[in-house]
Amino acid sequence: MLREVARHGYHALRMTDVARRAHVAPRTLYLHATSKERLVEQALRRRAAAQIARVDRWRPKSDAPESVLNELVALHHREYRLESVLLETLVDGALPRAAAAPLRDLDNVRLALITRTMNELARRGALRVRVSDAIALAHALLSYPTWRTALTGPARRRAPRLVAAALRSVVL
Repeated sequence: MLREVARHGYHALRMTDVARRAHVAPRTLYLHATSKERLVEQALRRRAAAQIARVDRWRPKSDAPESVLNELVALHHREYRLESVLLETLVDGALPRAAAAPLRDLDNVRLALITRTMNELARRGALRVRVSDAIALAHALLSYPTWRTALTGPARRRAPRLVAAALRSVVL
C-alpha cells in the first residue's frame, strides 16, 4: 500500500483497491482502519517505528573519528535505501498532517544520533569546528531530501563517499 502511495500519491489511493490487493472485503479493511487517513497513518507508523529502532540502536564500531563519520554516513545510506518507499511517502507533502508525524519522529531520532556522535567526537577533541556547527552540517548533509538529491544527481553511486568526504573535511 505504501508503494502505491509513493508511486501515485495519497489522493489516488482508494480503500477498495487496497482491499482488493489484500484479498479481503472492504468491510474487513474498514474494521482495521476507519478511514484512508487512518490506514496510511498506521502503515507509516509501523514502518517508521522499525526504522527508528534501527537508527536509535546504532553505535559506531570504530573509535577513529574518520571511521565514525564513515559509519554514520553508511548507516544513513543503508536506511535510506531500505526505507525509500516510506521516506518518499512521508516527504511527498500530500499526506494529512497527522499521517506525516512519523517523519518528525524519525528526524528527531536522527538528529539525536548525530548530536550524540558529534558530542562524542568533540569530547575526544576530534572536531575542528564548534559542536553545534558540526551537528548542523551533518544534519543537513544527512537529511533525506539532500540525500535523495545527491543520489539522483551526477554523483549517483559516489554520493555516499562524497557526503562522507565533505563531512570529514569540514568537521575533522
